[in-house]
Amino acid sequence: MTQSMGGAAAGATVELEKLIALFTGPNSADLYDRHVAAMQRLCRNNAAGFAIRDLPKVQQVLELSVALLKRGSTGFVEPLCELVGTFSKPFIRRTATDEFKMLNHITSLLMTVGDIFRSPGMPPQLVAVAAQTISTFANAYGNRPNALDLASQHVEAEGPQRQYLTNQGLLGKSGVVADVIVALARSALADREPPTSPSARGGAPDPAEQARALAAPLLTALLAVSYNAESCTAMVEAGVLQCIAALLGRGPHADTSGATVELLWNLLEQAPALARAALSRSLPSLEALAAGAGLPVPAGGKASARANGEEAAEQQRNGSQDGSAGAGAGASFSGGGGGSRSALPPMASGAGSRLVNGSRLGSPGGGAGIGSIPVSRGSVAASGLSGIAEGSARGDGASSDAGAGSEPASPSRGAGHDDGSDWQQLPDGASAGSGSVYEAAVSLRASSPGGASALDEFGEEPDIRPLRGGGGLAMVAEESSGYGSEPPPPPPDAPVVQALADALGGLLRELLLNGFSKADKELRNDCMLVMGLLLEDAAFAAAASYSGVFEALIAAGTCPELGSAPALVANYALSTDVLDHELRLLVWAALVQGCLRPEVLEQAVASGLVRVLLLYVSPGEPHPAVRRWNSDQLATLRSGALSRLHTLSPLCPEEYERAGGPGTLLAFAGSSPGATHLEAALRHLHRLFSMVPETRDALGSAGIIPVLLAVVADTVGSGGGGGTMGHLAGERAGNGHGALTGVGSLQPEPVRHFALLCLTALCSVHAENQRRLRKAGGVGVLLGALEKLRGLDPLLPAPYAVAVLDCIWAAVVPDRKSAAKLLVDGGMEALLGHLEQGNKSHRPIVLRVLSDLLENPRSHPFFHDWQSDLNKQTAAHLLLSVWMEEDSLRGITGPDGMLANTARPLAGLGKRTKWLPPENVAYGNMSPAKKETLSIMLDALPSEIVLAKIYGIFKVLGFDACPYLDPADHAVLAAVEKYAKFRQGEVWRAIQAQFAESGVKPTAPDRARLESGIEMSESLAAAVREAQARLLGRAQEGQRAAEARLFEGMRQQARLEAEYRTIALQEKTPLTLAEMRRAKEQKSSMLKNSLQSFQFQHGEDD
Repeated sequence: MTQSMGGAAAGATVELEKLIALFTGPNSADLYDRHVAAMQRLCRNNAAGFAIRDLPKVQQVLELSVALLKRGSTGFVEPLCELVGTFSKPFIRRTATDEFKMLNHITSLLMTVGDIFRSPGMPPQLVAVAAQTISTFANAYGNRPNALDLASQHVEAEGPQRQYLTNQGLLGKSGVVADVIVALARSALADREPPTSPSARGGAPDPAEQARALAAPLLTALLAVSYNAESCTAMVEAGVLQCIAALLGRGPHADTSGATVELLWNLLEQAPALARAALSRSLPSLEALAAGAGLPVPAGGKASARANGEEAAEQQRNGSQDGSAGAGAGASFSGGGGGSRSALPPMASGAGSRLVNGSRLGSPGGGAGIGSIPVSRGSVAASGLSGIAEGSARGDGASSDAGAGSEPASPSRGAGHDDGSDWQQLPDGASAGSGSVYEAAVSLRASSPGGASALDEFGEEPDIRPLRGGGGLAMVAEESSGYGSEPPPPPPDAPVVQALADALGGLLRELLLNGFSKADKELRNDCMLVMGLLLEDAAFAAAASYSGVFEALIAAGTCPELGSAPALVANYALSTDVLDHELRLLVWAALVQGCLRPEVLEQAVASGLVRVLLLYVSPGEPHPAVRRWNSDQLATLRSGALSRLHTLSPLCPEEYERAGGPGTLLAFAGSSPGATHLEAALRHLHRLFSMVPETRDALGSAGIIPVLLAVVADTVGSGGGGGTMGHLAGERAGNGHGALTGVGSLQPEPVRHFALLCLTALCSVHAENQRRLRKAGGVGVLLGALEKLRGLDPLLPAPYAVAVLDCIWAAVVPDRKSAAKLLVDGGMEALLGHLEQGNKSHRPIVLRVLSDLLENPRSHPFFHDWQSDLNKQTAAHLLLSVWMEEDSLRGITGPDGMLANTARPLAGLGKRTKWLPPENVAYGNMSPAKKETLSIMLDALPSEIVLAKIYGIFKVLGFDACPYLDPADHAVLAAVEKYAKFRQGEVWRAIQAQFAESGVKPTAPDRARLESGIEMSESLAAAVREAQARLLGRAQEGQRAAEARLFEGMRQQARLEAEYRTIALQEKTPLTLAEMRRAKEQKSSMLKNSLQSFQFQHGEDD
């Protein structure tokens, strides 16, 4: 928006006030030429746009001029078009805060523009200009942001994005979307009018043709607001689906087809749940929508509308031509077709009432009469309409006496009110997700003599006479015959799903046969995409199947691979250009979605859809119809075929096997495909094994296990880095080929992950496949994958690690020889090492493998011989430390080392004694995909499994088989030993609580059993606590003895140190003088004797 100068703004305000005075003055109300000239001058002076502050007065001018237009003043058409066209310019701010403080002015003006759409008989050029204005305003004056900007919109959007969001919000508040749909319903109804010859029209334009032409600008306006979710919701609630179904029937070359399909596409993307729910719900017919059935009604509006209609009908039956309801009767502004928005105070004069209620130029069946003024919510023109009415009444020769009353409401107006009120709400018992009404409609069509073509959805409905007029105005120009007769009632509510399926299917069939241009093919592909979105609804899938659209889709999806079907699809729709390549992918997707219905699946299987999909997967010499695609197109089609087989093969396993699916897939997996295609093939295999277990025998005997093992063996643990939450961690140099030959790049983690899942599905409860895996060296491959899990990040859960452990548990442990080889090759050390150093979420699956592996007593020595590389602890100590981690969280053991709660031992203190952040808090910076995988893993692995598996391991080992444990460890082991009994006590308490909550009183034997079970658990807990006290007492005695020995040694050491210090101190003490003299004498004597002896000895030597 731009700024405006104060002086110019003041001049515009004065001009508007003078124009309003010209309209409402008693001496100038009939000077229509001056009105027109003043309006044109106003538009010229404000060609750059109106100020926001002036919009209330502009709105008043618009309402006054529209009222005069409806009274037959055809000269107002051109100035009204100029005035409404000026609204498409950005509104001008006088101050910086106008845009925020006066948005209600824009909303109110949009409501008045909506009255142009809502009122029947408006000039087509004015409706087209109003639609263009709404479209420009919705697109933020040509600055609509792209989809990425809208998807990442922020709270404080700036620039065009903020302007766009503001305009969309104003359109939603104004309710103009519902008004546009009313006009669109009238345009769609014009298709039923037969053409008239120019001579019959007197050379005037055909009103029906003009009404039909309005659909294009109206659709453009709706398309501009369809990128907003709230606007799409309002469209669906206002009945846009019925209009879309009717407009699609115009054919592929109509100027509305592309916009209609795109509008439906946006509705399914922005409001998918509501749009699909509305398909099978009873909805008003087009006649009812044209009468205002889709307009929002305020509280109490429905009853008041019906009352007004009954009052008007009563006046007509009494033959009142001049109106005798009294002053102001029926003076409330009403929308066209009974869509009353709000009520204004009654007029003060009968002429004013005549202006509001309309003259006798009303058209039966058209809703409101020509003279009726559509209500504008918050209208500002009410004060000036009385003056216009008085002056106009004098000009029309009508009585200006206020007591003369008002003109009678036209019968069409009364009926419009009554009909509109009957369509505002759903019937009792109708729901968005119910398909019972649709099933009844299909049954009715099926029971008709001619089948689907015998019953036209709208064939038996009464036609609505178009509003005819002269001078280019679509206004009624003749007196209505049978003025007091009631118009025919509209058809009853019915679901739109079958009509939409018929229209969309007919459009697709026509485009497949005759759509050869680029525009036709683009429209065809858009229709296919919309069809795929709609087929996700079961009701639409049934309707599409009934309409026969799948026959054409099957032909488009299987030709020319299996021949040609010129009656259903033309050859130029099967070329290799980009659009036809896209068509093939869209058709396959829609067919597979439709194959969820049995009749469609039967047609697809009989037509060879599975064989066609397998042609694109086969690694051998390609079929000629497959060779026609280039390498990029073929790669995309191969991915699409694998994806469709992923869904389709479990639905028809017999046909899949007859078509050679298992052998084709095996050959494809063994042909060193790219990583993307190999992953898709493995996904398909895994789904096939899971949903059709019989295929495991065929593929196992065909040699799929060595192929899968080769994929797993070509690994370095975690691909591009451990803990990647199952997402692609990055590929090494190359394109992923050579996975089975041992050369080339390494397979990414998702490929190896699905290979492990396929091995697990193949070998689960299948002894022969377990033997085949052992013969193929699978034990060593899986053990190598287990050892390489050390490279994973221990702080992040890794689905790949879970897949490795699960594959060992399902494919190796059940087989006796495979388990023995696993133990001999160091499997126990690898499992215990991962339990100690791996992520905590992997512990349940590791404990499950250990529990089943230790069922064989020969595996016990491997367990007892293990020592940790970190702290040299034994396996039993490791298990008890894992138990104590959960114990510390629950508070099972108190500070004294014994059970803290003997009533419910496993519940502990009922609160966490040690707070640890949950995984989703500790790793809050992860991506949403990783968080989702993390939550799935943690939900599937509760802590109760850890306690149960530790109990099971010690049970198979023997609770007294670990003599190297100290008494404190044995105290913990005493609680582990009674875990099963404690768990039973929790079950008894849960049953008792359920009885208490449900108010059911158990029988005496049941109460006795419950009480005995709970009492036994409590007594057992008390016994365990006593045993723990004894064990801890012995441990404390041993600790005291060790402490005494320690202190005795310390005291002995202290004595020795004191004696040493005494001796040293004595050596450093000074002597007395006598002692020093004696010592000196002794020293001299010693030296004397020593010297003589030396000299003597020396002489002897000489």
